[in-house]
Amino acid sequence: MGKAETLLQVKDAEAKAKQTLEQAEEKQRSIIAAARREAVERSQKSEQDLHAKTESTLAQERKALSAQREELLTKGKDEAAKIEAKASDRIPKAKMMIKQRFERTLDAAAGANE
Repeated sequence: MGKAETLLQVKDAEAKAKQTLEQAEEKQRSIIAAARREAVERSQKSEQDLHAKTESTLAQERKALSAQREELLTKGKDEAAKIEAKASDRIPKAKMMIKQRFERTLDAAAGANE
């Protein structure tokens, strides 16, 4: 084997090494790009899952608050009806008392002027 043949083999080996290195770099870029895409997809899926869970929780809380609101409104209406019933029972008596006091005041005023 001569010098020329050895140099040719070295050149071939360097070319193959360069080609192997370029292939490895391309493969590395491809793997990194795939990993980035996967990371973005996972991040988006996590955000979607979180959003869905948040919406679900909010819907449940709204439903519970709506039921509580209706319960409080019903309770308030019942109390208002009871108070109104008591008031309507007492209104005639209150009117009579006011009328009597007014008449007494008028009688006293009329008697003082005589």
